[in-house]
This record gives sequence, structure tokens and C-alpha cells, in this order.
Amino acid sequence: MVVGRGSERQRIERLLAGARSGVSGVLVLAGEPGIGKTTMLQQARDGVSGMRVISVGGVEAERELAFSGLHQLCGRLLGVARGLPPRQYQALAVALAVNDGPTPDRFAVGAAVLGLIARAAEEDPLAIFIDDAHLLDASSLQAISFAARRLLTDRVAIVAALRNEIDSPLRDLPRMDLGPLGLEDTRTLLAAWNRGSWDAAELARFHAATGGNPLAIIELAGKHGSFGLSPPALPVPLTGRLLDAFSGRIRSLSSAARAVLLLAATDNGDLRMLGAACQAMGVDLGHLSEAEDAGLVSLGNTAVEFRHPLMRAAVYGAAEPAARREAHRLLGNTAIGLESRAWHLAEAAIGPDDAASRLLEAAAVASAGRGANAVAAAQLERAATLAADHGTAFELLVRAGDQCWLAGSSGRAIADLERALAMARTPVEVATATGRLGAIAARCGSLQVARDMQFEAATQMAPRDPDAAILLLADTIDACLYLCDAPSAMRASDGIIALMGPGTSGAARKWGSIAAGVALVLGGRGDRGAGFIRSGMAAHLGNATGPDQWQLRWHLMGPLFLRETGGARKAMTAAVETVRKRAAVGMLPFLLTLVARDDAAAANWAGAEAGYTEAIRIAREDGQSNDLALALAGLAWLEARQGKAGSSALHAEESTVLAVKNSAHLARLWAMFAIADLEAATGDAARAIEAYTGLEKVLEEVGVKDADLMPGAELVECWCRLGDKARAGNVAEGFLAAAEAKGQPWALARAHRALAMAGDEADAVAGFERALAFHAQTPDLFEAARTKLAYGSWLRRSRRRIDARVVLREALDGFERLGAVPWSDRAAAELNATGETAMRREAGALGRLTPQEHQIAALLATGKTTRVAAEGLFLSPKTVEYHLRHIYLKLGIHSREELAAALGAGPDGIRLHP
Repeated sequence: MVVGRGSERQRIERLLAGARSGVSGVLVLAGEPGIGKTTMLQQARDGVSGMRVISVGGVEAERELAFSGLHQLCGRLLGVARGLPPRQYQALAVALAVNDGPTPDRFAVGAAVLGLIARAAEEDPLAIFIDDAHLLDASSLQAISFAARRLLTDRVAIVAALRNEIDSPLRDLPRMDLGPLGLEDTRTLLAAWNRGSWDAAELARFHAATGGNPLAIIELAGKHGSFGLSPPALPVPLTGRLLDAFSGRIRSLSSAARAVLLLAATDNGDLRMLGAACQAMGVDLGHLSEAEDAGLVSLGNTAVEFRHPLMRAAVYGAAEPAARREAHRLLGNTAIGLESRAWHLAEAAIGPDDAASRLLEAAAVASAGRGANAVAAAQLERAATLAADHGTAFELLVRAGDQCWLAGSSGRAIADLERALAMARTPVEVATATGRLGAIAARCGSLQVARDMQFEAATQMAPRDPDAAILLLADTIDACLYLCDAPSAMRASDGIIALMGPGTSGAARKWGSIAAGVALVLGGRGDRGAGFIRSGMAAHLGNATGPDQWQLRWHLMGPLFLRETGGARKAMTAAVETVRKRAAVGMLPFLLTLVARDDAAAANWAGAEAGYTEAIRIAREDGQSNDLALALAGLAWLEARQGKAGSSALHAEESTVLAVKNSAHLARLWAMFAIADLEAATGDAARAIEAYTGLEKVLEEVGVKDADLMPGAELVECWCRLGDKARAGNVAEGFLAAAEAKGQPWALARAHRALAMAGDEADAVAGFERALAFHAQTPDLFEAARTKLAYGSWLRRSRRRIDARVVLREALDGFERLGAVPWSDRAAAELNATGETAMRREAGALGRLTPQEHQIAALLATGKTTRVAAEGLFLSPKTVEYHLRHIYLKLGIHSREELAAALGAGPDGIRLHP
């Protein structure tokens, strides 16, 4: 029974009522063990009416079994699974080991769970209760969390119980903390359980000792006399008392009953498996009835369930170590599933056990293949402790570190790799572990340390495994890019080029060439760098099945550094699809930032904002401070161009603090560019010049010669606005030299715009036209609109108003398509000055759409159905319909045709991201 908790019960009832009427609800009940979470769930479950109920319970023994939680959640819903989109159905089938297939991506499994429960709720409202969520396997928790965050208008309610000290993917969902019972509620609970009479002093002492914990109150009430007699200041160890109370009941059982109960506590309570283990032990499964009579368990047709997780813990903890190992051995020999058998036999082992280690390794391969990286990591860690061979143990630990990182657990990854490094005996082993630690440091630690570790690793590896050394040097260039350390990047590039030969593998040639090209661009040798990047992008992987997770970034960085239309754009589109399908959570912040950066430099600012925001969220959760700094800076830069001064300044400030800490100069430079662009967008040319000049000084300090990071075009415009054409001309000449050294159209377009603005009047038209010709070779709508604005303004001042109007209309349209509000205003003012009234889009209607609404609108406007849009955006169809209603209201439209007209939809290169 539930005593008190009136407001908490009402909140759950409102959530269930809302789900019945079509408003999704999610609630996490958080609290310490025994605080009443399970009882609250049970009462809510028993009181449900008019809804289909699904119960899920976390079990310690299944915590390392990949997607075991999803089996409980989805098992009763598989009847509607065939109606899912094929990709989602296949992802779910592979995750649940129903079908074989390639590793499902992290989005597809979560989207399949969302689609499954949303479809089931179309038939009947759905109430999902998850007890002991902290004991679910990590892969299931990620999928459930993914789905829960995207429920909005589906008839679904999810209530999950979670220990408040546990770090979980569910922790940032709507939450209700269950606190202790008060003194009077404690009296009421004792009376309800017929636990004797208590005077005021005894009750106060008892309440203080139990901390108002309901389970402690019930279990320790029989010893209330000791509370009145003991000194008031004497602390009572709650956990010990609880375990003592449970152990007392366990000791009252017969030895046979205790043996069977230990088997039940050691596994998931499946009676079939328990029966086989009991038969092997030579005891009768029926002895469990003693435990049921003692109030420790309840028996069903197929399973035994402990009355509380602490009771189960007490049974397992009270047993002798030898008895626990024997229970694991018996269960391991009767288990059917690979993962279950592997874990039980591992727990039964004493000292090295190669057979158990190999089983765990095989289980880890299966888990990783299903996308359960956290589970695979735990299996590999345990396998390493059991491996008799030193080299095998080392390899298993390195692989465990990789899986931890891919699962988003950087601290655990570092711990595994440091253990591996401590046991390394050969130069190759030292280099392997050092290189991996350096790669992680580049994401969340000191970038100088990361760079130096990777150089050291590559030096040790080069004479022994040149291909591995090339990939280590590519990692070094990655760290140098964050550091904006051009000299070191060039040194690593030279090393890659020197190591390449006829025998170089396809993977090493491909990723090494792209990395070397990036380094050359950073060092101001863009013409040569572009050649290496193109060569790498064209190279084949040979016998390799594809890039591993660590190399996915080069898929994006190659075309991103080229910033070209044509083949490079197609390569970027393919790279984005690869990332969406294959990227693990540990890799996502940097990859999402790269995709967002590309969107911000193209025509999809809504996608850029969504990508940066997602990268920021994941980087915060995973402690990837350097990736967080870069994503914050990227968002600040985008917001500056949108005219969102407040949020841009805040994000730039936070990014700068993080960047200075680890010398993440790239993030610092992006943040400085954002601050300078804010000044330029608001029209304060003098303050903008000061900010851009500060940026130039930092670029000079760190030795970066990449024209794409130079504010030459912006400085020229500011000096021209202040009427100082001489200074503008000097800056333009220097910037053109840097752009020509790079040789890429994006840099050349900006340089020729600057030269046209600052140069002779006679050459201006040719300069602007040359700039526009280069813009046509890039996807950057904003920079092209900037050039058209400058060109149109020059034409107006030259009294060529008719010509000016054409160019200014195009500039205005480009800025408004992007949502570049300050620049739209400036273009409109210029157009008005020609004598033509600027036709503005309705008061920034598109700008009022949220990033998610913009994504939905863009997809539906191209003719996609609601269900196809939902699949593409990892939402439920009802959520898409809900957002569509809001889109219609905001835009003042009523149909898909009007939506297409409002967005100018068509094959305009818009990409959609989860």
C-alpha cells in the first residue's frame, strides 16, 4: 500500500489521463532504495483502466545482456512490428536477435521502438511501467530514452522507477523525486502493517534511524524496542539493518530452500532454467515455496520474482563465495543464450580461464554487432581479466576501451586504456594504447598532450607497422586542427607522405591522404592540400569493409575542406548518410558539428542549428569538452548571422572558457569570429574592426594561414563603411594572396568581393562578377548573398538603380531563406533606396519556426507523406501531425501546396538530420 504521497499519485494519474486523451507523458520516479518507487508503480499499474499495460523490470543478471530490456518492452507488441518501415523493422529485429543483419545504427533502434509503441497506441492507449530502470542494459535504456524524448501526441504514458544516485540516459526526462515519509505517515504505515504501538520517543528515534524509508520502516519495525533503548545520537546503519533483516529470514529457511533461492537470485528467475540447474544440483525446485511462505518471493507460472531488489541482493550477498560460484557454474551450463552462458561461467571462474574469456569475447562481438557498445565493453573487460595470455589480455582491454568510447563513456575508456598501457610489453602495444589515449584526449583533454602522445605513438609504430603509423599521424593532424597548430600538422603530413608506398593499404592511403591534405590547407598550402584531399576521397578501401568508427570524421572533413559543388557535394551527402547509419554515440559530437558546419556554410541553417544543439547536448553528457567548445562556437557564429545577439554572446563566452582551458584554438577562433560578426551585423563598423583585428592577431600567434579562417573580406567591408578605402585596399590585397594560395572557390569568391569593394571603380563590376562566378562553384548561400548585397549597393551608388534592384532582390531572397535577419534588413533598406519597395516575407514567419518545425516543413513540402517524414526525422506520425498544425498556424497557411510555396521547396540541397 502507499501511505501519503498524495500529490505524487495525482501527478501520475494526470499523466495517465493525458495519455488516454492523446497527450503523451513521461515521468521518472527517482529515489533511494526502499523509498517506495516499486509500490507507487504497482499501485498506478493496478489502477489503470482503458489502457493496454506493459510492465518492464530491470534485473541485475541481465544488465550485461544486450537489449534484454527491449525484449520485455517489445515482446508483446511484435504483432504490429511488421507495419514499421523496413529499415526500422530490420534494426529492431537485429537488436532483438530475431534476424541476422548488419549492425543497426543508434537512431534506427530508438526510432523503431518509438514507431512500435506509437503504432500500438493507435489501437489502444498504452501505459508502460519500468521498474528498476537502473538495472536495464545500457543499450535498451538508450533506445527507450530516445523514444521517450520524442513522444508528444501519441496515446502513450511511460513511468519509470530509477535510483536517484544512478547515472542513466533517463536522468534528464521529466522527473519526480520521492522523498522520505514524515513522522505521521510513518505512524500510519506502522499501524497499517500492524507493527505494534509506539510512544512518541520511540517513534521519533525510529523515524530518524530509518530516514523515513518505507521499506526500512516495515522491515525493522519488529526491532523497535532497541530504538527506544539506544542512545539518541547513535547512528543506525540503514543498509546493514535492512540486510540483517533480510538475512534473518533467509537463515530461517532449510538448506535446500536457501540453495534454490540462491540460484533464483543469481539469474533472472526463469523457472525453466532454474529447474534444469536444480536438477543438476540434485535439489527440488519446489523448495522455493518455503521462500514464498517467508514473504521473500512470489511464484508465477514461468518465473520467480523477489519482493524487493534488496531482498535479492541480500540472498546473493549472504551466500559464501564458493556457493555463488557454484550457482553461476550450474546456471552457465544450463543457459541457452551465448551472453548469459558467458557471464555465468565467467563469474564461476577462479583465476585465468581461457574458455570463459573466449566465450565473453564472442558475446562482445555479438553485442557490438547489434550496436550495444556499453555491453560489449563490459564483456571485453571481464574477458581480459580471465585471459591467460598477456597479449590477448592487452588486446581485449584496448578493444574494451574502444567500445567504452563508442558508448559515450570517456572516463571508463581512459581507465581501460591506461590499464592496457601499464601492461604493454612491446613497442607496438605501447604505441597502440598511447595512440588511443591521445585520440580520446583530443576530444576531452589537453590537446597538447594529445598531440604529443600521438606523435610518440606514430614514431614507435612507423618502423614496425607503417599503415598503423599513418593512421596515428592522421589522429595527430586531428588534434593539431583543434590546436590550430599548423607547423605540427605539416610535420605529421610530411610523415604520412614519407610512409606511403606501393604496399600501403587502401584504408591507410585513403584516410592518410585526406588528413595530409587538411594539414596542408591549415599550413597555407591549399592548392597542394586540395590535391591530397581529392586523391584520398577517390581512393578505394581495398579489402577493408569500410572505415572504422575512428575514421568516420575523414568522410566529412575531406569534402568540408574543399567547399565545392559537384563531386564534393555528392561526397558530402554520402558521408552524412554514412555518419547517420554508423556513428556511435562517442563519435557523434564532433561528427554532428562537422555536419552542422557544412549546413551553416550551405543553405540549411535550420539543420545546422539542430545539429549544433544535438552535438552540444551529447558532448555535455559525455564530458567531451573540446567538442563541446567547438559546437558552442559554431552555434554562436550561426546565431550571430541570424541576429540572435543574446544567445550568440552567451554561447561564445562559454566556448571561449572551455577553449582556453585546453588550448582548443579552433573553437576560440570560431567564437571570436562570432563576436566580430555580431558587431558587424548590428552596424558598428569600428567595434567590428577591433574584434576582427583581434582575431587576426590570434591567427598570427598560432600560425594559421588558412584563408577560410581569415576575416579579410569582413574587414574590407568595415573599412569601406568607414570611408577608408586605402586601408580596405591593403587588406584586400593581402587577403587575395592568401585565397590564391589556397586556390579554392569559397576563399577566392570572398577575396574578389573584397577587392571589388576596395578597388578602383572601373574594375568593380568585373570584380563582383568574378566573385559571383566563384560563388557558383560553392554551396554557400550566405556568402553569395553578401556579395550580391555589396554588388547591388555599389550599383545603386553608381546610379544604376534598375541593375541594382535585380541583384538586391536576389540578396534579400537569399538572406530571408536562411533567416539572416540583420542582413535581410540591410538588403531591404538598400532595395528601398533604389525606389522599389522591398517585398518581405511575412514578418519573418519562417524565422518563427523552431529548428524541428523547419525540418518537418522542409520534408513535407517536397511531397513526403507524414509517415515517411516521421521515419526520416525519428518521430512518430502523430508528433509530425502536431508540429504540422503549428507550422500552418505560424505561416498562416492551410495546405501542403501552400507550404511548398512558402518554403520554395524543391531540389535545393536541404538535408535533414535527426
